[in-house]
Amino acid sequence: MKRKKPGFTLIEIIIVLALTVIILAIASSIFITGNKVFSDSDVKSTLQVEGQIIEENLSNIGMQAEEMTSAQIQDGEVKNLTIKSYDNDYNIRYFKIWINGKTLTIDKCKNSDGSEVESSQDLSKNIGSFKISYNGNLNDANCVEFIIKLSNKKGFTNVDNYPIDFKVTFRNNGLTQ
Repeated sequence: MKRKKPGFTLIEIIIVLALTVIILAIASSIFITGNKVFSDSDVKSTLQVEGQIIEENLSNIGMQAEEMTSAQIQDGEVKNLTIKSYDNDYNIRYFKIWINGKTLTIDKCKNSDGSEVESSQDLSKNIGSFKISYNGNLNDANCVEFIIKLSNKKGFTNVDNYPIDFKVTFRNNGLTQ
């Protein structure tokens, strides 16, 4: 009588390998989908935080503002905007808000031509679009609406249009010192 040798048959090995491949395929698709969702939410939350920082800074400048003194607008996009406002010590300052590529920068200046910069701050490096809306003449406007779109690409995630729209009324409009 012949004894069977201990071990696995070829059919058993093929079945185990097939089941292993199926389980790995299902698990990897779950992890890839989860990773994409995590990446999407990470990019959107980053843009949300940047949007909040932009809104807080521009609102603070705008609420203390007297007027917009100059604006360079090209194809509907703001390239440079100067707002006459007050700093925390109630001194008149000119805030130059400008775009260089995708970077939004605010310069705090002592004079209207921007030659004496006291401080400079980059608020975002993800600007997709920066527009303003105001009533009437630039120098006579008592409020401004900022229409900003942020965009960022990271890994498989591409957020092209994260909107930030807000309106600021100049509280010191018409005030003379």
